[in-house]
Amino acid sequence: MDVRINEVQSRVQAADSHALLDPQVMREIVRQCLRALKEEQEQEKYMAQERKLASGISSESH
Repeated sequence: MDVRINEVQSRVQAADSHALLDPQVMREIVRQCLRALKEEQEQEKYMAQERKLASGISSESH
């Protein structure tokens, strides 16, 4: 399915450049990023354990 857009209109509002770098905002961004990384690492660890268990089961059945 092809989609063609002949005209795009958008509205852009400028924000206070200092507000985006507010220390509280930066701390929250960092906190959320660290939490997401930790969750990703835990998921990867879980998946590695599952693969290890699955490969152990499949090798025992042969």
